[in-house]
Amino acid sequence: MQHPHLIEGLKYDMRLYVLVLSCEPLKIFLYNDGLVRFCTHKYKPIDPNADKAQLNNMFMHLTNYAINKESENFNAPKNTNDDKGHKRTIKKVLERLKQMGQDPDRIMGEIKDIIIKTMISIQQDLAHNYRTCQPADLENLMCFEILGFDVILNEKGKAILLEVN
Repeated sequence: MQHPHLIEGLKYDMRLYVLVLSCEPLKIFLYNDGLVRFCTHKYKPIDPNADKAQLNNMFMHLTNYAINKESENFNAPKNTNDDKGHKRTIKKVLERLKQMGQDPDRIMGEIKDIIIKTMISIQQDLAHNYRTCQPADLENLMCFEILGFDVILNEKGKAILLEVN
């Protein structure tokens, strides 16, 4: 994304957890918190004329915790109430976004819409796969799944789905 929303000059993404309790009917629950993972180097928009070091700087462009924890700049939070560091709770980041003039309720509404629409789009495949694996479970009670939805905000604060794990 060319123009991500930044906090403290850093690119970040949010990981939200969704419990899929049933595929038929579709029953999903969103955990009331999650993780926000920050890059460890300040973000600069990609300049086509930039040297390869800027283009290949994973600590600036990728929000993956596994990558950024290896950075010399990585700052682990001291506790879950910390509003500093490169890994924070969604609740803390939503508070920060509100201070920055963003509407956390609108952002979470957009994220919930993304989750619901994504789940609806795959519901038939999920139900088919479940029936194939558990044909004797007529009540749909034997399995559940926890999915991680990774979301990023653009510079205007619009939520965009990155991936589902």
